[in-house]
Amino acid sequence: MGMKEEEIRSNFAKNLYSLRKSRGLSQAQLADALSYTYKAVSKWENKETIPDITTLNSISEFFDVSVDDLISTRNVVRISNRKKIHRRISMSSVAICFVVILIVYLSLLIAGIDKSYIALPFAFLTSGITFLVFSCLWFKKIYVFIAITAIIWSLAIIVMLLMNFNYFWVILIISGVINLGFYPFLRIFYAN
Repeated sequence: MGMKEEEIRSNFAKNLYSLRKSRGLSQAQLADALSYTYKAVSKWENKETIPDITTLNSISEFFDVSVDDLISTRNVVRISNRKKIHRRISMSSVAICFVVILIVYLSLLIAGIDKSYIALPFAFLTSGITFLVFSCLWFKKIYVFIAITAIIWSLAIIVMLLMNFNYFWVILIISGVINLGFYPFLRIFYAN
């Protein structure tokens, strides 16, 4: 059964208040951020009105929660905090990949190994793979596409470095075609 308008208004008011307070914002500050008056925000929080769907979408994007979260009985502050934690874990993991590869590169350089610079594109490759895993778990499909793009192009650079750029244009064209080929696949895979 669907919720009644009164229940939706009540849930939204409670959730908007909780999210606003969790960010330390006044009604006026939130109103400014959303390009509304503080009276509108006050009416929303006092269960007098509920914004239209476009405004609900803007509010959901501002607080990084879904519209469904805004009108549900779930703890939206916890959902919002969980998304922040997901972003921090993902970015920390990507940074760790870069640091590890940088240490490998510097170790190879100090050891006097020829072509130690080939290790550098592996930073993008491992970071791309790491970000792909987290994107598939937690993020929108555009981030999956960005991760796949990083993987494809870092592999292309690695191949070019190993082949001494002999087939530069061929590798670029093949990489571009493969990269563009993933977009329709992602649209199909993530279709509702």
